[in-house]
Amino acid sequence: MKKIIFSSLVATALLAGNTYQITPMIGYVNTKDHVDIENHAVVGIGASRILNEDSMFSALEVGLLQSGDADYENNGGDTKITQIFYNAVKDYKINDSFKLSALAGLGFEYISNQRQGNESDPFFNYGVGAAYTFANNMALKLDVRHQLKFDGDKNIVTLLGLAIPFGEKTQQQVEEIDSDNDGVVDSIDQCPTTKAGVVVDVNGCEIDSDNDGVVDSMDNCLSTPEGEAVNEKGCPIVAVPAPANLGIVFETNSAKIKSSDLAKFEKFVTYLEQVPTAKVILEAHTDSVGNAKYNLSLSQKRADSTKAQLVSMGIAQERITAIGYGETKPLVENNSAENMQKNRRVTATIEK
Repeated sequence: MKKIIFSSLVATALLAGNTYQITPMIGYVNTKDHVDIENHAVVGIGASRILNEDSMFSALEVGLLQSGDADYENNGGDTKITQIFYNAVKDYKINDSFKLSALAGLGFEYISNQRQGNESDPFFNYGVGAAYTFANNMALKLDVRHQLKFDGDKNIVTLLGLAIPFGEKTQQQVEEIDSDNDGVVDSIDQCPTTKAGVVVDVNGCEIDSDNDGVVDSMDNCLSTPEGEAVNEKGCPIVAVPAPANLGIVFETNSAKIKSSDLAKFEKFVTYLEQVPTAKVILEAHTDSVGNAKYNLSLSQKRADSTKAQLVSMGIAQERITAIGYGETKPLVENNSAENMQKNRRVTATIEK
């Protein structure tokens, strides 16, 4: 009969679903008000189907307990006692490793040697328990159950068991959340806010195939050689030349660009093309010959002609500011022809 009961127990658990635990147990029965049968040890096994977190209960348990030879008092011989039970279990999670539980259900106690009013009979039981989860989601479980037989007898059963998870999901996995839907649960996800659809590693972080510090979804150059400096798009940083010194000078009373200065313009334009965010401030000056008002107008013409030359070579005019200062900011004193030539100038300042 015990083999039939055990086979039925395991089959019931296996057919109930693909998420369950098998729990070998040892325990002790205090035969309170259980006439003439002494306290005794039991061994057993339980099988629990783990339910979805939206269910009223956390698990449904079916189990079997078997005593050795339980003694009758007053040399009344002994008997074997077999119990089969079905319980609903509700868990109360304390943290990732520890939880408490409550249970209630029905069972049947079979007494092989029925004497002194002790008969096989159904029972109702309820109890509380605690479980500590460790490696591979196995759990050490301890619970205490109060059994009330329909004939009025009572038992207090203390059980210690090792819960072993089976199936596609375990209780912990059912409870786990994957907030960013990347296939890595939050408890081990080191990057819990990855964008939808990106490829992640075992830690839940987006993959950086070429190890350049830029994740693949943002990397426009996925095969950058290791160790090479890259920009925010993951592409190698191209060395940009320093801005060429524009520093052109003008003939007396002239705003015309000299052909000899065109090479300076070409170098300067090359720089501006490679640094598209750079803006230019052109500052034009004159010597002190003539009146100040005229020189201010002349300096502005020099600034404007320099700007026009840059625009004609492809630089957007909104990137260029042209200012004339007249004779107010001499580079050197206007005390010689050589010095006055130096003051008839246009300089350029770069703003990035």
